[in-house]
Amino acid sequence: MGSREFAVIGLGNFGSAVAAELSGLKCKVTAIDVNKTRIQELQNKIHLVILGNATERAFLEQLEVEKFDGFIISTGTDSHASILISLHLKELGAKKIIVKANSEDHAKILRKVGATETIIPEKQMAIRLAHSLAASNLVDYLPLTGEFCVAEITPPPKFIDKSLLELKLRKKHNIQLIAIKGGPDKGFTYGPGGDYRIKEGDILVALGRREDIDKIQE
Repeated sequence: MGSREFAVIGLGNFGSAVAAELSGLKCKVTAIDVNKTRIQELQNKIHLVILGNATERAFLEQLEVEKFDGFIISTGTDSHASILISLHLKELGAKKIIVKANSEDHAKILRKVGATETIIPEKQMAIRLAHSLAASNLVDYLPLTGEFCVAEITPPPKFIDKSLLELKLRKKHNIQLIAIKGGPDKGFTYGPGGDYRIKEGDILVALGRREDIDKIQE
């Protein structure tokens, strides 16, 4: 199977970071912007960089939209441009259209015209920070759809030296342990077995409802 292929439209701070990270993850990335300087900055870091105006349907038609696994659109404060690009891509058959929105209203409009996913980075980072600060043993927090989230948790004292078999996290606490971060190198142990004993300094990576994750602190 070949590497996944994405197009990033708009190479400001957010778009450039996404393009570089995807490229580093061995994805095939096409980066597009109307600004020549931004294109030149990514010239030797990305599979393909294109100087062009993605609000023009004719330009997008030349890209062979169907071949991409997804499009990431980040046009900064130009809300009209992101809406127009999303509409064109939807009509041209794009599989996935992820758009950086400037507000909740902007996000609603984007979803109406064809965006499959919208993100408001500042708001999402603020939510993660607030949740991490509000809970004394919550290290990090990633909201998912509905009531669920993935959280990094400092285990309470009652968990230390107990095996996962003894703790019965799924049965007693309704959470699924995904991994444990610990040891001298703070590496991850994915899907730890029931005989694993929680140690001082371990971080639990758990999936569950926020209310169930909160109860672990009680």
